[in-house]
Amino acid sequence: MANLRKTLSETDVEVRFSVPSRWFRENLYSRFGGNFVLDLPVKDRSGEVQSFRFSVRTKRKHLKPVISRGWRKFVRAKGLKAGNKIVFVRENDPEIGTEYTVDVIKEIRLFGTDIQGRV
Repeated sequence: MANLRKTLSETDVEVRFSVPSRWFRENLYSRFGGNFVLDLPVKDRSGEVQSFRFSVRTKRKHLKPVISRGWRKFVRAKGLKAGNKIVFVRENDPEIGTEYTVDVIKEIRLFGTDIQGRV
């Protein structure tokens, strides 16, 4: 299962996270079981569990997967902005009931050098 790595757009930050269709089909589609939503607990870098709702269109050929519920709360808590990067990694943790972790990567300028920091 491939990791999902994406640079956030304005829409991702201000409205909802648009999930790349190819990654969605390869990694989550089969778990929907004919439904249009999937609640998925995801562990962040601090160990806190975030509950994200993945959803797809109910009609039309193209599913247009997104993370809707829980996403904006996560964006505000982490202070995310367009240009930050998100990485979803499949990493089972049966103890707390999560299957994915989410990592936030922000670029910062330190002493005149651009570096990436994980939040």
